[in-house]
This record gives sequence, C-alpha cells and structure tokens, in this order.
Amino acid sequence: MEKQYDIIIIGSGLSGLICAYILSKAGYKVAVLEKNKQVGGCLQTFVRDRCIFDVGVHYIGGLGEGQALNQYFKYLGIRDTLKLQRMDMEAFDTIGFGEDDTVYKMAQGHERFVDSLAQQFPKEHLAIKNYCKAIQDICQKFPLYFLDIHSSYPSDLSHLAINAKDKIASFSSNPTLQAVLGGNNILYAGRGSATPFHLHAMVLNSYIESAWRCIDGGSQIARLLVKQIRKEGGVIFKQKEVDQFIFDGNAIKSVLLDTGETLNCKQVISSAHPSQLSRFVRQDRGHLRKAYLNRINNTQATPAVFSAHYTLKPNTVPYINRNYYHHKTKEVWNAIENNSKDWPSTYLALTPITSKSPTHADSFAAMCYMDYKEVQRWENTFNTVSQETSRGASYEAFKEEKASILLEEVYKQFPQLKGNVTNTHASTPLSFRDYIGCPTGSFYGFERNYQDPMRTALAVQTRIPNLRLTGQNINMHGILGVTVSAVLACIGLVERKKLLTDIVSAT
Repeated sequence: MEKQYDIIIIGSGLSGLICAYILSKAGYKVAVLEKNKQVGGCLQTFVRDRCIFDVGVHYIGGLGEGQALNQYFKYLGIRDTLKLQRMDMEAFDTIGFGEDDTVYKMAQGHERFVDSLAQQFPKEHLAIKNYCKAIQDICQKFPLYFLDIHSSYPSDLSHLAINAKDKIASFSSNPTLQAVLGGNNILYAGRGSATPFHLHAMVLNSYIESAWRCIDGGSQIARLLVKQIRKEGGVIFKQKEVDQFIFDGNAIKSVLLDTGETLNCKQVISSAHPSQLSRFVRQDRGHLRKAYLNRINNTQATPAVFSAHYTLKPNTVPYINRNYYHHKTKEVWNAIENNSKDWPSTYLALTPITSKSPTHADSFAAMCYMDYKEVQRWENTFNTVSQETSRGASYEAFKEEKASILLEEVYKQFPQLKGNVTNTHASTPLSFRDYIGCPTGSFYGFERNYQDPMRTALAVQTRIPNLRLTGQNINMHGILGVTVSAVLACIGLVERKKLLTDIVSAT
C-alpha cells in the first residue's frame, strides 16, 4: 500500500466509484478507501440459499437510448456490459390500497403513461397530461439531469419550494388519482409536510422514461466500475476505515486510518455520511465551523427501512416484471407517520430477476418503513461480513416476527406465495447502518424539505480547501442523483466543459 496519492476517496458507494473513475481517467493518482469487505454501498448484494438479494437497487430508470443515465454509464464504460431486463412497458409500477382489489398501473413512456392512467381515470385525462408536463418541466430546471451542458442552473430557486402533495392535488381533486400519483413515494421517503415536488418529479420521471431491473443484482455496477477504475490506474482498498484527517495549516495533508497507517494526499473526496465529518475533523481544531457540524448532525434524516427476502421453492412462482406498492389507506403522504400505529402502513414488493430462469422467480422481496427506535436496544452491536457478531436471540426473534407480519400482508396480494416460501432473511435499520454507514439506518439520506430547501442540501466544496463531498446527501439519492453528485464533485478538479462534453459524446 503506497503512502502518497493525489486524491483519496472515502467510501466505495456509487458516487465514490464514479469519482474514482473520472479522476483516474484524468491522470490523477487515486485511492478509494472502503471500511467494509465489500464495495458498492447501496449497490451491494448478498447471497442466501443460493439466491441473490439486492440491498438497495431494486430497479433503475433512465437507461434507455438517448436518456441521461444511459449516457453517463456509456462514459463510465459499463452500459453495454450491464445485464438488464426492461420492465413491463404497460406497468413498471402498480399501486394498490387497503382491501380493494383494484391495481393501478404506471406505464413507461410519457404518452403511454398519460394514456394508461387516463383509461383508469377517464374524467382525468387533461389533469394527468398537465401533471406529466409539469414533472418534465421542473426536471428541466436541473441541467445535469438531462445532461444539458449548455444551460446553467437557474438563479431563481422558487422551484425548490413547491410541495409535492399540494402540487399533485392542484391538477386533480380526485383523491384516488392523487394517491396513485404519490403511491410509489417510498422510493424517496415521501412525506406530505416536507417532500418537494422536484424530488418527486425527478425520481418518477426517470422511471417513466424507462425502467429496468439488474439481472442477478445491482452489484454488477460496482464490479464493472472497479474494473474500469483499475484499468485507469486507480486503486481500491477494502477494510480500510478512516479515523481522522491530519492537517497542515488549513488543508488536509494526510488521512490516518484506524490501523495507524497514514496516507498522504493532495485532495480528499468523502462519500461517507456527512455526520462522519465530526470524527474526521475534530471540532476543537476549528477547520469546520461548529455550526456547520451541528447543522449536519441535527438535519432530519429520512426513515429507516425493514426488508425481508423470501426464498421460494423452484419453479413455483412466476417472475413478475413489475413492482407493487401497497398502502393501507389512500393517505399515502402520511405513511411515515401512520407506520408506528399500523405497521406496515405501506410496502414495496417485487420478484428479483436472475439468469437461472426467465419465467420463474427464485425469491420474493418486500420492504417497508421501520422506526430506528424499534432496534435501538441493539444499537451497540455490529454485524458485517468483515465483523460478524451475533446480536442475540432476542434480535433474531424480533426479525422473524416482523418478517412474518410483513409476509401475512403480502399474502393478501400475492396468494401464490402461500406454501412456496422456504426461508426468510430479514434486514433491519441496523443492517443498513452497518453496511451503508447511515447513523440510524436511514435509507435515503437527509430529508429534503420544500420549506427550507437550502438547509437540507450540502455544498460539494467545504470550508477546508481540499475537501469535497459527494453522495446522496449532496445532490439527491438514487442512481442518477448520486451520479450527478459525483460529476459535481469532480468539476474543479477536471475542466467542466471537457468532462461534460466527453460524457455527452461517449459511445
């Protein structure tokens, strides 16, 4: 392990890996430091009962020809080698409520999306059309979302202060249609009192453009990026946790690892959760203002999640090429608040796709919100591949009980699962805390709030001249969101116009 690098990148989530590729390609000597045994952050997968389960990448939007993420991935050199399955064109997402058997469909392609929903809501065609235009229009306010390299970010920031729930209601007074349009908001931890319309729009619009599943899991994205980084001369070190930064004046001169090793560097990019800055930069040294660190540590986090993965008897359950979102009521924007009194108030259910069989699923996955307080009694335990420890029998019983409750809910919509589930593997907020580094297992980073949009976003450049930030808390979560955050972190270290031109022209 060499001791001198141009740039050290902390964390090997998607944003960290993309930064490593861009900067290695630009000629920098780059090292990525990952504290866990696996790279990838939310891209990670795990295997149980010979089944592959995704930690966080359940499907990806915007990977069609001419779409932004497709072009980003071409530049990264991974688009053509990804193993993908395009989801159902007529219904990539389906939404259901309570005991009602009606299932509402969201179709791919903006025209198809409008026409399909209008068939389900015949009196609301104009409202749906206006809604669809509005989500496209607000996405245009973010140039890198569409890889518009000639437009600059607007100086008028009023588009950040629009409430998603209220904006959707402005198109139609039909409560069911309103609920359907917000029905997959567990994708971004939607909350009626906070979520901005642009966040809702950017997430949903990418899936309307095109929706895809990764065959055999999303970890292939990380594996392919690691190969690309190494090809450009970058290095990746696993099980290397940063303890703190060592300074020379105002700038970082080296990174001290928890093993006692010291790595010298000229620049640092951190894709770790921003709360880690309090550890990396000791407050008593004044390199970051106390108010800044307090703001980070006190910012509202999005909820944690509980996920259950059920292995199935071979060739018993057909593969379903769409997702299903269920809400117990049509108050979809109150699902987080209602979760504690009627768990699970909402869930996402799907069948992962594997290369084993094009027709049948070998597993079934479901995820829902979970309050971190439910697992707080075990928070002093840690369990990762590199540090395997038992949280005890009470924790295992807790997981089993919750997975059973969730499965009973899922049975109501998927009766074909009954008698065909062979095993259950559950993950709680503690699992996500340990593997992706969010203090309370928060799955989507900081909560974006339309009432105070600037407080819930961090700048790439910090007060420390050679420290930059990237990741879901810097821009927004999701594959496209963290990709853009990585590009933003690299601009300044590489020439902006050239980088964006290279991305747009990649083939």
